[in-house]
Amino acid sequence: MISAITGKLVRVQEDRVVIQVGGLSYDVLVSPSTARVLAARRDEEVRLETIFYIQGTPGGVGNTVPVLVGFLSEVDKDFFEHFITVGGIGPRAALKALAIPAPRVARAIESGDIVTLSSLPGIGKQKAAKIVAELKGKVTRFALWTEEEAEAEAGAARAGLGAGARASEPGDEVAAEALEVLLQLGYRRQEAEEMIRQAMAKRPDVRSAEAIIQEIYRSTQRDAAQRDASERSSR
Repeated sequence: MISAITGKLVRVQEDRVVIQVGGLSYDVLVSPSTARVLAARRDEEVRLETIFYIQGTPGGVGNTVPVLVGFLSEVDKDFFEHFITVGGIGPRAALKALAIPAPRVARAIESGDIVTLSSLPGIGKQKAAKIVAELKGKVTRFALWTEEEAEAEAGAARAGLGAGARASEPGDEVAAEALEVLLQLGYRRQEAEEMIRQAMAKRPDVRSAEAIIQEIYRSTQRDAAQRDASERSSR
């Protein structure tokens, strides 16, 4: 299993990049939004999180092709793995569809924005509705991710953060899991802990990290709407 690749970025195309590692060059499939970010890093050393899979029907000569798919971060990769669980959306179709950053796609899913989803390459209204039906409520944490973080270099937002990162307050396992998610999304520890405390104060009945993240997402959406309304009224 190839989980990541680090090497010199020697070529960038709309749907793939070529990374040179020693004397070998690897063809790595990427989404259009990822390709746009990597275009500025040509001839530099880059690291991509990867998924390796075999395309085709096993059992016959020439029927299978090994494929490597690359992502800017673990969060980006995690969203992709959720996206391809939707029936009828394979890895190549998912990559083609992700012409805009994953956070924007996640927000469209969580808000039921069929217009935005159906505008993605290869995704019509019927498939957009299916995506919402199957993923809404499951990609909330990705919707919290800013597009700037989505375009950051792999690992930059997670610098110095290990899997063992845990909250001192609140200290239970659910809050600790939610904190780890927010840290991976690039939030500062103090900011993330305060968001978790506020969410748990509003929803003392929560029993999962996902529920906490959903409450934080709803709060940020309400705050953004209030700021927009205030700005409009002040004009």
